[in-house]
Amino acid sequence: MSRYCLFMLSLLLFVRASYGADVRPNVLLIITDEHNFRTLGCYRDVMPREQAEMWGIGATVDTPQIDSLAKEGVLCTRAYATSPVCSPCRAAMITGRYPHAAGVPANDKILDRSIPSIADRLNEAGYRTSFIGKWHLGGTGKPEWAPKVDGGFQTTKYMFNRGHWKKFSADIDHPAVGATKNGKPTYGVDEADEETFATDWLTDRAIEYITDTTEDKPFFTVISYPDPHGPNTVRAPYDHRFDDLPFMAPRTYRAGKTEPKWLGGSKKHPVFRGDSMSSYFGMVQCLDDNIGRLLERMDRLGIKDNTLIIMTSDHGDLCYEHDRLNKGNPYEGSARVPMILRHPKLIKSEEVYTRPVGTVDVTPTIMGLLGLPSNPEDQGRDLSAELANATKAEKRKDQPVTFMRNAGVAPAWVAAVDSRYKLILSVNDVPWLFDAQKDSDELVNFYGTPGTEAVSQRLAKALQEHGTANKDPHLRDAKIAASLERVLGN
Repeated sequence: MSRYCLFMLSLLLFVRASYGADVRPNVLLIITDEHNFRTLGCYRDVMPREQAEMWGIGATVDTPQIDSLAKEGVLCTRAYATSPVCSPCRAAMITGRYPHAAGVPANDKILDRSIPSIADRLNEAGYRTSFIGKWHLGGTGKPEWAPKVDGGFQTTKYMFNRGHWKKFSADIDHPAVGATKNGKPTYGVDEADEETFATDWLTDRAIEYITDTTEDKPFFTVISYPDPHGPNTVRAPYDHRFDDLPFMAPRTYRAGKTEPKWLGGSKKHPVFRGDSMSSYFGMVQCLDDNIGRLLERMDRLGIKDNTLIIMTSDHGDLCYEHDRLNKGNPYEGSARVPMILRHPKLIKSEEVYTRPVGTVDVTPTIMGLLGLPSNPEDQGRDLSAELANATKAEKRKDQPVTFMRNAGVAPAWVAAVDSRYKLILSVNDVPWLFDAQKDSDELVNFYGTPGTEAVSQRLAKALQEHGTANKDPHLRDAKIAASLERVLGN
């Protein structure tokens, strides 16, 4: 072969290698904690006003930065925490396995490292991987910086295992909680500012990481914020910015209804506090402003449009709906989560996806969008083709289902969710069927209502198949199995 031919072949290989490196997308996964989807403008825009403004007409918080991701990508309106508690949901999210299969059926369990995480997979694909913020998959360590069990992420200096800290040390070389009492870290705000408040501090660390150009590799970065999880406190000026809003208790608060037995918890209901909602809104807007800072830096670096950006949460917060705070049950405010994906070349813009999504689908969907090999052991679904063109997917006639289960080793409830209905089977109650079209507040049990038999049976059959395929011990519980048989009519 002539020198010229060798030169041209070498040049072609160089160009192809360079082109591949240039176009390989970065990935930014943004995870908030205990985040009620109604606080985001992009979700309110696709809901009736009475649902969008649950805490009073006019009581809303603007979130233009997160909304911009939805405008430029796809908004998932039926996305659910696979198990609406921190650790189990996070385990499902980063492995593509259901919590029981990932070794994390409850909080503070240790991730089964025999299962490849999304970091392991992208490490093998040549990505530089980092995790910044709350991890909650390494056991009981608190805060435990750079935890021993880290999911295979290469950079974990600013990963902490547990806690909803509000202030961090200004000394970034030695990450530490900045609020202490008697030498122990606390959740105090302690005059935190735009450099030390947790949301700002973590954003700064993420900006530093993505700005690093010393490695010629695409990045996979997770930024995991501890807010808007309680305690409901936030730095100035967000702490009182929403005090004047006309906050009112949700319609489902003390509605005089019969509570489902699967709801559980204390019978002593929380007293509605507008000031608590004001602080919650403040945390959300602080998050939005900081996500805006991160997006702006990526834009200036010229990498935003070659980064697959995903924004989601590990679970919701009822925020007084159904006389409850926080999470742990299958009600919408607890279990439904934000899910937004953006990449201008991989995902059509201004799309709304109304088919069900579970957080267990995140890892296989990322791999699909990147064009990387799937794992045959994945239990979540690769939704990359559907999310890339939601309008086309919405025309499909099939009725997919996503599944949820209570956190904990002991079974309490399981649920199947499609684009409209939610079937809940439990150890201590009759089956419940919610209809999002007829009763968005989830006050009515439609199970047994004439005309719903086929829906209940379809969802029960899906649960049965899920339990068998994924060896879910909750579905083998005698009481849940009996409830399942009742719905199936066996």
